Amino acid sequence: MKRKALWISIIGILLIGFVCLFCYRHYIRQKQIEQKKHTGLVSENFPVQDIKHQCKNIYEDAYQTEADNQLQNMRNNNSYTIEEPLLVWNPYGTNTGSFYYYGVSKQDSYVVCEVTCNNGSVIKHRLKNDSDSGVTKTHEYLITGLAPGLKNHFSLAFYDAGNNLIHTYQYTVTLKKDKQIPAITKVEKGNSKSSLTDGLFAVLGHDKSKAKNIYYYDNNGICRGKTPLNDYRTDRILTIDGKLVYSYSLTDIAFVNRLGKVEKTLSLGKYELHHDFMYDEKRNELLCLVNDTDKDTIEDVLISVNIETGKIKKLVDFEKMMKSMRKRSVQRKGGKNTYGGTELDWLHLNSLDMINDKDAVFSSREESVIIKINNIYENPSIDYLIHSGSLYKGTKYEKLLLKQKGNFVGHAGQHTITVEHDTSLPNGQYYLFMYNNNFGSAKTLPQFDWSLYPGVGSYRKGTASYFCKYLVDENQKTYELVQQFSVPYSSVVSGVNYIGNNITFSSGMDHTYGEYDKQGNMICTYTYAAKRYAYRVIKYDFTDVYYEKETIQ
Repeated sequence: MKRKALWISIIGILLIGFVCLFCYRHYIRQKQIEQKKHTGLVSENFPVQDIKHQCKNIYEDAYQTEADNQLQNMRNNNSYTIEEPLLVWNPYGTNTGSFYYYGVSKQDSYVVCEVTCNNGSVIKHRLKNDSDSGVTKTHEYLITGLAPGLKNHFSLAFYDAGNNLIHTYQYTVTLKKDKQIPAITKVEKGNSKSSLTDGLFAVLGHDKSKAKNIYYYDNNGICRGKTPLNDYRTDRILTIDGKLVYSYSLTDIAFVNRLGKVEKTLSLGKYELHHDFMYDEKRNELLCLVNDTDKDTIEDVLISVNIETGKIKKLVDFEKMMKSMRKRSVQRKGGKNTYGGTELDWLHLNSLDMINDKDAVFSSREESVIIKINNIYENPSIDYLIHSGSLYKGTKYEKLLLKQKGNFVGHAGQHTITVEHDTSLPNGQYYLFMYNNNFGSAKTLPQFDWSLYPGVGSYRKGTASYFCKYLVDENQKTYELVQQFSVPYSSVVSGVNYIGNNITFSSGMDHTYGEYDKQGNMICTYTYAAKRYAYRVIKYDFTDVYYEKETIQ
C-alpha cells in the first residue's frame, strides 16, 4: 500500500509539473502576443527557404519561371501572415544579399525595414509596395543589404496610414561566405565634417570583369551582396519605371523589378556594349556606346534601343563623321588594340550625356576631346570640340574648338563626362564635369603633342587625377575651369558622380573609391583588393525600386 501511495504521489507531482510547465509556456506565448499588440517588439527566427533551379542561367526565362512557379506553390500551400511570413533566399538570382518576403496583415499598412550586421552601417528605409495609396494588406518585398558571411539582424516595422506603429518583428539571418567578394583592405576617414550620403557603392568591372559581378558595399566598407552577371561587366545601373536596368552580357540588357525578378531582356544583336549607356526618358530609349562587329574599328558608334519594341537604330558613326581623324590614326605597335583584336581603336569613346532632348556630349579618351553632337537622332553633326592640345590644328575641325577662358592645363584621357544644368545660369550656359585622368598617352596618334599638358602621368605612374568642372558658354564659344580638386591617380578607367550634395569618385588603377563633400574635401576613402582595377564605382540609394523616398527615422 505504501509503495502504491508513493507511485500515486510521484505521478501526481509529475502531472502537476506538466500542467505548470504548460501553463508557463502558454503564459510566455501570451506575453509575446501582447508584446506584438502593444509594444511591437518580439524576437523570432524563421527558416529561410530555397528555390531549386534546373536552369543555371539567371537571365533566361526558364530560370525566372522556375522561381515564379515555386514561389506561387509556397504561397498556395500555406496562409502566410506577417506573424509567420514566407522567407525565401534570393529566388530570382539577382541579389545574393537578399531574400523574398511574403505575408498578409489584418489591416492596411506600410513597412519600414532596418538591416544591421557586425561593423556594418545601418540600412533603414520604407519599403516600396505596389499600392497606389502606399498601404496594403499584402506585403511582398525583396529585403536587401544582407552581408554575406555575417549574422544579419533586421526588423520590419508596420505602420498604418496615419503613421502609427502597429507591429515590429525582428529576425536574424546568417548568410554563407562568398569567396568572390573583393576585400576592403583600408577605410580612411578624411577631414571633411560632412556626412556620407545614404546608399551602397556598386563596384563595377572588378579586375577587368574577371568575375563579372556587381559588388555592393556600405559606408563602413562591408559588402552587402552581389549581382551575378554573365560575360560582361555592366557600365552603370539605371532606374527606369521602378526597375533596375543593367547589362549582363556584351549584347544584352536586363530589366529587374523590385522583387529581383528579371522581367525582360533586350538584345543588341551585332552591337557590343562598351563603356557607357544612358536613358532618354522622353523617347523611352536607351542610348548605348557600342562596337559594330561589321566594322574594322571599335568604340566609335552610338545606337538607340527602344525599350518598348526593342528596335535598334544606328544614330552616329563617328568614323564617318570624322573621316580625316580616323585616317590620321595608326594601329598600335604589335598590330593589335588593348583588347587583343585587330580593329582600330582610334577614338575610344568612354562616356556620354544628353544636354537636352536632341543634343549630347561624348568623351574620347584617345583624342582627349569632348565632342558635342547636335541632333543625334536625325542628321547628326558636330557642334563643338573641347580640346586643349594641338591635335586639330590645321584640320577642318579647328574652327569647331571652343576657346579656353583662363590659364589652366586641360583634361587628358578623361572619363565620365556629365552635364550639369543650373537654373541660375543664362540660356546657352551649363556645366560639364568629369574625371580628368591626367593621362598622357595616345598610341594610335603618334603626332599628339603632350608637351602642352605639363604634369600628365604615364600608365603606371602619375602625380594626381582630378575632379574637373567646366562652365561652357555656347553663346561666347568658350569654356572655363570653375572647380578642380585632386583625387588618387588613375591613368585609365575611373569616374566621378554626384549623389546628394557630395561627390563620389573611383580611381581604378589606385584600387580606391570614396566620397568628397561639394568643396572637394575628403569624407572617406576605401581601398579594395585587386590585381588590376575596377572599371567604375558608383553609389546608388535604390529609391523608387526597393525603397520609397520617404523614410521614418
